[in-house]
Amino acid sequence: MQETLLAFFKKTGRPHRLEEILHRFGLEKREAKAHLKALVERGLLEKKGSRYFLANRVQGPLSLHRDGYGFVRLPEGDLFIPPGYTQDAWPGDLVEARVMPPGRDGRPWGVVERVLKRARERLVGTLDFRKGRALLLPDEPNLPELPLAPEGLEGLKRGSRIVAQVHYGKRPYGTFLAYLGEGEAPETETEAVIAKYGLRAEFPEEVLKEAEAIPLEIPEAELRRREDFRGLRVFTIDGVDAKDFDDAIHVERLPRGYRIGVHIADVSHYVKEGSLLDQEAFLRGTSVYLPGRVLPMLPERLSNGVCSLRPGEDRLVLSVLVDLTEDLEVKRVRFREGVIRSVARLTYTEVEAFAEGFGLPEEHAFLAEDLRLLLDLTQRMREKRLKEGALDFGFPEVKVEVGEEGELHLIPQAEPKARSLIEELMLLANRLVAEYLVQKGLPGLFRVHEEPVQDAYEKLRQALARLGYTLPPKLSGHALQKALLASRGRPEEPVVAYLVLRSLRLARYAPENLGHFGLAMEHYLHFTSPIRRYPDLVVHRVLKAALRRTLTPARKARWQEAFPAIAEHASEMERKAEAAERELTKYYMAKWAELHVGERFLGKVTGVASFGAFVTLPNGVEGLVRLEALGPYTYSEEALALLGPKGRRIRLGDEMEVRIAGANPRLRQVDFLPVEEAPKKTENGKEKAKEVEMRKVVGPPKDRARDTRPERATVNTIYFGEWTPKEPEEPRPARTRARRKRRR
Repeated sequence: MQETLLAFFKKTGRPHRLEEILHRFGLEKREAKAHLKALVERGLLEKKGSRYFLANRVQGPLSLHRDGYGFVRLPEGDLFIPPGYTQDAWPGDLVEARVMPPGRDGRPWGVVERVLKRARERLVGTLDFRKGRALLLPDEPNLPELPLAPEGLEGLKRGSRIVAQVHYGKRPYGTFLAYLGEGEAPETETEAVIAKYGLRAEFPEEVLKEAEAIPLEIPEAELRRREDFRGLRVFTIDGVDAKDFDDAIHVERLPRGYRIGVHIADVSHYVKEGSLLDQEAFLRGTSVYLPGRVLPMLPERLSNGVCSLRPGEDRLVLSVLVDLTEDLEVKRVRFREGVIRSVARLTYTEVEAFAEGFGLPEEHAFLAEDLRLLLDLTQRMREKRLKEGALDFGFPEVKVEVGEEGELHLIPQAEPKARSLIEELMLLANRLVAEYLVQKGLPGLFRVHEEPVQDAYEKLRQALARLGYTLPPKLSGHALQKALLASRGRPEEPVVAYLVLRSLRLARYAPENLGHFGLAMEHYLHFTSPIRRYPDLVVHRVLKAALRRTLTPARKARWQEAFPAIAEHASEMERKAEAAERELTKYYMAKWAELHVGERFLGKVTGVASFGAFVTLPNGVEGLVRLEALGPYTYSEEALALLGPKGRRIRLGDEMEVRIAGANPRLRQVDFLPVEEAPKKTENGKEKAKEVEMRKVVGPPKDRARDTRPERATVNTIYFGEWTPKEPEEPRPARTRARRKRRR
């Protein structure tokens, strides 16, 4: 009844007296007052006098500036929270705020009333001692120093990196959890990132024992029960250093079309629902691929062993067999429990070389015709998908590779045709499984990406209009893709991609099929990576239950009840994994820059702000060229550029030669100095490019973390909406001096 009453207040949008509620819903007075009181206590309604009305409150994560003000991030636009009105909330906490009437600037503001959910249960930082007390100095900016209980700190020195459990209250304090190491060694930073995001590094002993008990041999009875694909030319394509091969493919020519097979490791055969392996996989949610270290979702015996589709070995699979017409229309789809024996393990490098006209290695030459056909089909699939409105950003991907002896390599991933081949086939399989579940009315975990909110789209329209790109008033994926394609190869290409990406919502998992805007697909889910993603494993169980006709009403109801929580947890763990990977990647990029201080590189401007320009090198390393090093430039938000004398401007996408001036891996930041194009004569007569000296005039201090700078669209892997910009800083009112009355 409470939800019905709340919906009524939202529909009418005006206050109501108790008598109106009684007359409208035919409730007894005591019952009606109890429901209304409960809604008031939940913060959903307010009471003033004898009238009840909707509470003007909002909920969202809080971001804080070091000067005390903050923002509650909301889909319809961020709500400004002035200094002194943030209560005891910390950055990232989910808060409830009351919306206050607009001030003199005409904009509403808010007051944080309560913290609904804390963003962090533990903190990583440096141990310090002052006046006989132990303190934790958090690694994260804008967090307060945390007093520590003395237990567990015996023998630890000042400067130790530790993890502490946070106990909230009027006076928050921490208790010691783990010692990470000393200083800023890569191993220490890796452990710090793992602890910061609450990732699970080691498997419990009982989970490993359950994994070891799984037999390596497949029983004959199981082989006979399944469809046998071992006579087909099934093969895998993965990265050079991949070990968990969870997808294999094959292709056949038909009299009037083609048959494509996508064979996915049948992890659900080994990981039973409710088992210790299943519980651990749920908690992890996903495998985490950190530079130099992998935190797998499943123990190695499964991820690199019985579930990995190794060449020459029998493996159990769940297969999608698709018959296509000559025009790539889906004519027939079959789902089968099967067994394969991969005939080859190809790498993206080999396939890319083949696509560029080079031959395959001799041992794989027999797959040349299959590859040639698949490259043609998937290229046509991609073109068709883009015509239907799918978004393609084309952001480069950079891989950080850490050698056994600590050597560091930043490797741009440049295998577009090979990776596109696999991507298109996986997208096809994911879409067809989603369609099947929807058509049969089966429960599922869908991968959803909702349309941008109208306010965000309108801001995008205005921003692109300043660059000469016109979007229609009504949201259109085709129009967005047209703008992205039109900007390709032009100086403003990164600007357009950045603005479009910024307007999108987060992709997430959901128990309802809400469609995928970025892929322009009505039905979509994740099915093709059950070794490393828990939602895929769940979808496998649903599909197999449907194929075996064992999906009873009770089982269906149980899944429908459980899937919302699974979807929320999987989305959260995915975000944590990506944030951890991104943060550690930035650390290693700063380490690389530290080794190359003084060297010159040609980069591209990927961000502009009031305090300087961000430049990204070809290997993905991004650094800041401070405003004082550039000269008399000013930031123009209207032009999205830094404007200088004599019509000069620095825009996103411009090339700039820079010298690495310094790096701070701990703060994940790199500083560049610009190098002038024209060579200058030095005192000894030699020509040298003049390096602009840094003068401390404006901009953030060198020794302070740049935690307030806006995010840029320079991420390694783009999943739709899985990057969000930080909020713009609230403009501060200019200080004016009070006029003194002149004595007459």
